[in-house]
Amino acid sequence: MSSTRRPSTERTRARQPAVQPVPAPPSRMAATDALFWYAESALPEFRPIIAGLFGLDRAAIAEQIEASVASAIALVPRLRQRVVEAPLHLGLPEWIEDPHFDLSYHLRHISLPEPGGERELLDLIAALFATPLDRQRPLWEATWIDGLAGGRSAFLIKLHHSVVDGVGSAAILDALTTSDPGAAPRRIPHAKRSRVAPLPSAAARLAALALDQARGSARLAGRALGVPLEAIANPREGLEAAVRVARGLWGMVADVSRPVAHDPLAVPGSGLSRRLDISEVSIERLRKIKSPLGVTINDVVLAALSGALHAYHRERRVHADALSCLVPMNLRGRDERDALGNRVGMFTIALPVGEKQTARRLARIVEQTRAAKLDRRGAAAPLLVEALTLLPGAVLRLLARGALGRVNVACTNVPGTRHPRWMAGARIESIHPFASVVEGTPLVMALLSYAGKMEIGIDTDPEAIPDPQRIAALFAAALDELETLADRA
Repeated sequence: MSSTRRPSTERTRARQPAVQPVPAPPSRMAATDALFWYAESALPEFRPIIAGLFGLDRAAIAEQIEASVASAIALVPRLRQRVVEAPLHLGLPEWIEDPHFDLSYHLRHISLPEPGGERELLDLIAALFATPLDRQRPLWEATWIDGLAGGRSAFLIKLHHSVVDGVGSAAILDALTTSDPGAAPRRIPHAKRSRVAPLPSAAARLAALALDQARGSARLAGRALGVPLEAIANPREGLEAAVRVARGLWGMVADVSRPVAHDPLAVPGSGLSRRLDISEVSIERLRKIKSPLGVTINDVVLAALSGALHAYHRERRVHADALSCLVPMNLRGRDERDALGNRVGMFTIALPVGEKQTARRLARIVEQTRAAKLDRRGAAAPLLVEALTLLPGAVLRLLARGALGRVNVACTNVPGTRHPRWMAGARIESIHPFASVVEGTPLVMALLSYAGKMEIGIDTDPEAIPDPQRIAALFAAALDELETLADRA
């Protein structure tokens, strides 16, 4: 492998209009973001990292790659900030400007021995993805990879989950890429970078922490009092709101108290190893499957995953009635697509992997996802997290360790963009998302819609799952079964 840079040999002609920077969230880390920060410190083997692998249709130019990344850094201030703990670990951490920010550390270049194939690329990406981010620096890294077959190249960006969730990563995508194939790197409005202020004294930070804690407590109290006050002003609406809150809390408690499902194939592993696989399916095909069946695309994906795991267990001659699957729920408003941080709820469903019939598997999944949407149990999760993060950090670390291994698999579906994007003069042919496995949850499937396709990234722990390469093939076969079911419908 080589880390040499090639000089620029061509110049792009068009110039894009100036783009306004993405405002940074408050300096105090949000409760839902801090959850991932604390979980990593409690479980060093847990790498709460999300990543996007861009497949480029040509060899990119070093100068243009660097300009694209520099443009994104200028547009997204969070990419220049690092995390510092609250004094005595009494409250949520803070984001501060990194006075030693070094672009050459965060942006790397690797050349695969030509002609690099898909498997060689994914094996390299797996090693990069498994490596933890430096918690003393801004929490992201990017790697440009050339030497791929057909003169293609790839670009990997990985971010700590405390920076952004899957949906919010749209802000990073928009900052890195363009919609114009002939566009030069964006012109960023000139802003003189001010000198980084020194960190305030411990006393000042403790005072700010106390104020933030008071505000957080007041915010929670306001939400708690909101339902009774609404009931007084508008009895009918207040009663409906109270019922919704009660349903959400009850559903969330049911999820948390559900017994841990045992997977006979998932042998103990460290959670450190990675095996990455990719796949894709057209959005139009998914629509043709879901419409006759009267379900959602997410239902189709979960049913296909359940079918793949059913076939996988059958191949290994073992049986499991159901496996617990964590499903994130997007809580963003329409105007919050580019907001950083985590605005996501979560619920769990039991994947009926022991059910032999495709139609029954789908029906059991639809029953659970509709119940979760009806009681909005996923929306109750951020409120609980915010309440928990008022506790000292040491308590949260203990809670994070206790939550380890409560789900067997996770599946996240992220809305991307309908139209093709370009980066550094190259067309982005695909964007495959990845989310990290952890000890006890050795399979995570991430999906992202891009330019008419559903791009799929599969992360497995090869220590815990035998023959992990079978998952992608069996998922494709399960989609075929669902397509046959839709044709009959």
